[in-house]
Amino acid sequence: MKKGISSLELAALVNELQFLAKGKISQIYHKDQEVILQLHATGEGKQLLKIIPGKYLSLTNEKESALRPSGFCMQLRKYLSNAFIKSITQKDAERIVVFEFEKKETFYLIIELFSKGNVVLTDKDYTIISVFVWQKWKDRTVKPKEIYKFPEPGQNWKKISETDLSTILKKSEKRNLATCLATELNLGGVYAEEVLKRINVNKEISPKEGNAKKIIAEIKKMIKEIKEPKGYIYDEDITPFPLQNQKEKSITKTYNEAISTINPFHIKSPYEKKITALKNTIEHQEDAIAMQEQNIEENTQKGELIYEKYQPLQKLLDIVKEMKKTKEWNEIETALKKEKKIKSVDLKNKTVMIEL
Repeated sequence: MKKGISSLELAALVNELQFLAKGKISQIYHKDQEVILQLHATGEGKQLLKIIPGKYLSLTNEKESALRPSGFCMQLRKYLSNAFIKSITQKDAERIVVFEFEKKETFYLIIELFSKGNVVLTDKDYTIISVFVWQKWKDRTVKPKEIYKFPEPGQNWKKISETDLSTILKKSEKRNLATCLATELNLGGVYAEEVLKRINVNKEISPKEGNAKKIIAEIKKMIKEIKEPKGYIYDEDITPFPLQNQKEKSITKTYNEAISTINPFHIKSPYEKKITALKNTIEHQEDAIAMQEQNIEENTQKGELIYEKYQPLQKLLDIVKEMKKTKEWNEIETALKKEKKIKSVDLKNKTVMIEL
């Protein structure tokens, strides 16, 4: 099941979220890996926007809050409570959303949905006020008082020209055209393959054989489709428009509604119960093996010790056998207790404990 979103999918989500512009923040919640903005949208009433850094953001009907707000949550409340959303934009074609807020001053809430993700609050000059998690990258540092720097951008599939794409295709060293479009054009695997299916091109051909004009024409069609997206839920994916030659399990009125069904912290599988049962069986077997190995080690040590003390033990055993012929067990017990090596005598079970 899907656990995050691509650049194109984020563009679809941002298009749907435009109705939140001019909305007013009324409350902010933070629990575990989720940040939820509660706001009042003009003409739409109360809305809850769930943000999971590194995964996705979407409207939701549920909210959870920690018993005690985190420091990050308190900072967001301090600066953004009663602030109005001025704009919601995707940074180029990156998996980054920028919320611009207006209060007495301007603030930005930058949501990173790539890698491990982050949520960053800055002032109008992009000086970081607070951050979900401090991060140190090769070319930038994300922590309070630093100037926020956007990551170095990749190719923008929304605006790339035919000439630029032709150059990319000619210079690409990727093994096939689908991989080239997915990585070098920032489309992601699903939509790179979808473009090629729509123009009837084999995804395995060399990038150098790709037709830039046809590819761009199809991307432009997709851009139109995501202006008013729906949610198409498949076994392994959730897309803002139908995929060629695939049958969706269900369709939702909005892409947000479909995305909100994602559980990024849990892999749903029809074999989950069986996998869990097998893991438990393996765990029990490993415990049993460990116990047997321990028993083997202990018994080996006992055997070696008995072998080492064989002669005195055999002599003692012979004495006991001789005494049994003429004496009762209580008499044998009294006699044996005089020996220093005898620790105890159990008449009931007819056993003797010897210190070796």
